[in-house]
Formats: sequence, structure tokens, C-alpha cells
Amino acid sequence: MSNHTENLLPRTPYPPFDIRISAFGFAEIESWNHANVNLGSWLLYWNRKSGAALTANGMKMEMNPSDLFLIPPYTTFSTESRNPFQHLYFHFDAGAPFDRVQRKILRFPAFHAAKCLPRLLRCRTGTARALAFRLLVYDYLLRIPETAFLPPGGTVLDARIRRAVEIMNQEFASLSGNLAICRRIGMSANNFYRLFQHETGTTPKHYLLNQRMEAARRLLIDSGMSIEEIAAATGYADRYHFSKAFRRFYSCPPVLYRNRYQSRGSREFPGNGNAAL
Repeated sequence: MSNHTENLLPRTPYPPFDIRISAFGFAEIESWNHANVNLGSWLLYWNRKSGAALTANGMKMEMNPSDLFLIPPYTTFSTESRNPFQHLYFHFDAGAPFDRVQRKILRFPAFHAAKCLPRLLRCRTGTARALAFRLLVYDYLLRIPETAFLPPGGTVLDARIRRAVEIMNQEFASLSGNLAICRRIGMSANNFYRLFQHETGTTPKHYLLNQRMEAARRLLIDSGMSIEEIAAATGYADRYHFSKAFRRFYSCPPVLYRNRYQSRGSREFPGNGNAAL
């Protein structure tokens, strides 16, 4: 027990948030060219080698080893790579107050990530790995400036569009088009399309495709499901239509993608073989 009689820390309630990490890895990436990515989770990216770039709102950012990037949910961006590079990535969910961070890519010095990486690579138990991951993610969440947050009560998405993306995130395999979503959120098709594109920077069709392709990518790497089963699980009528969509999106057929990344995976982090996005 402390002998101090005065607590110098302000006695304000702390926000009851935690983070949930859904994908992570550190791997050698050969090709990383994706247009108009938009996911419903936070992304943390750090490249130990140069060779890739992010583009958002018409601004291109080189991913140098000295920089780490945080990307809030529903931020539309594109990626490109010129040569293979080493890539550290986390996909995670964070509750309030981080649901008020404006949708733009945040850049921070990567010193802490570079310092933490050896510790992450040494972790061999689930508990140690979970704690090390959170130490890294929390450190960068703490660095988000106040100016990046909307005022209390503010929302980064219109309430109707937020409901629409929640439906897409949860039911991407069964949705057949915009009309079913419009009925549930009380909007006409034309107004929904215009507002969705204004709010997210992408179209409903492309956002839904993002969710299907991300789910397919994870199933290819982390499950033993057949291509036919993955096609059905992600909303495609058959293997042919799924393979065609996957190849167009990732510039690689699903079988080759699985063989390339499942055998290599993110071997430095046992227990998660997700190939990076």
C-alpha cells in the first residue's frame, strides 16, 4: 500500500473498452495490390522493409520502416507493392471512445513496433501473445490525437448506413442485393446508394464484395474447408463463380492462394496463419 496521501491522477471514470484481435501476422508479402479496401475493423500496419504504399483520399503514403499506420473502420483505401516486403498487421475491434475516430489513415513513428517485434516473435503461449499484442495496440491507440476524435455523441457514419454495414458484415453470404437492406433501414434504393457512397467512399456492392473476399481469404488459410464449401459460405452459387470473383479481387486463384500462404502462413506467430491484407 502506498504511503502517499494525495493521488495526482485525476479521478475520472475510465472507459470500459477492450480490443478483440481477429487477425494478425508477420510475414513476407510478395504482392499486395488491392483497390478500394473498406473493412469494418481497425487495421494496424507496419512494414519492416520498404516496397509498399497506401492511398486514401487521393493521397499516396509510402510505407517506410520508420512509419506505422492505423486505419479506422470503414476507411476506404488502396494498397500497392513494388517488391516483396516484411509486413506486421493486426485486424482488431475497439469500442468507445474509438468508434468516434474520424475515417482517415493515421501515421505514427514505428519505434515502439520495431522494439516490440522481437518480444512478439518470442511468445510461444497464448497468454503471453495476447498480452504482447495488446501492449503494442494500446500504445498506438494512446497516441491518437484528440483532434482525430469527433465530439462525444458524434458518429463517423450516418446511423442508417452504420446499420447497413452491420447487416453486410454479419449476413454477407445471404444478401442478394440492395433492396433487402433498404427495406430494413427504411430508405429508397437511390437514396441509399448515394448516401452509402458519400459516407464510405465506396459502393454497397464493392463493400459487400470486400466482406466476402476477406472471409474467403481467412477460410482458405485457416480452415480445411473445400473450395466448394468456401464458395457456399461466402454467398456464391458454385466454385466457378467464386473462383472467378476471388481471382479478379486478389489477382490469384483461390487454390494457388491457399497453397502459397497456408504452407508458409505467418510462421513467426503460431496459431494464426492469416495471409496479410
